[in-house]
Amino acid sequence: MKMNYIVCALVAGTAMLFSSCSTMVDGNNVSANKVGYGAQAFPATVVAAKNVNIETTSTAKNLGTGVGAVLGAASGSLLGGGTGQLVSAAGFGVAGALAGRYLTDAMGNTKGQTITVQIDGTSQLYSVTQPVTQQYGYIPVGAHGMYYHGTNNSRFEPDGM
Repeated sequence: MKMNYIVCALVAGTAMLFSSCSTMVDGNNVSANKVGYGAQAFPATVVAAKNVNIETTSTAKNLGTGVGAVLGAASGSLLGGGTGQLVSAAGFGVAGALAGRYLTDAMGNTKGQTITVQIDGTSQLYSVTQPVTQQYGYIPVGAHGMYYHGTNNSRFEPDGM
């Protein structure tokens, strides 16, 4: 009976860990908290582009660490008896926490770019860090498009890519 609970916990925890991370980025998706926010739109040209790694959020890292610790401790508690069982659960818990943190980082990090654009007809420059999307890929220097400048949601979308 105890084994059934452990297996259920392992399956549920693994599902939570994998669902907390996403590396797929699509330029057509908008998060729900961005709906209804306006932004100024400027025709602009990319004058600099730097490839970056957008790290997993601390919330996802903490979730991965916690799920890994629980799964590790649950697995370790199946080994040994008495004090040995406690030591095994603690050791596996620490190993699970480290593995959960590593997996969350590996699965959640996203390719991105820090792009600097110059607004057409001005000397005004804006810089934005955004994920590399399946739709646009890496945006090269010289690309022309629209720079959308909002309070918390600026982005650059190239023309015809």
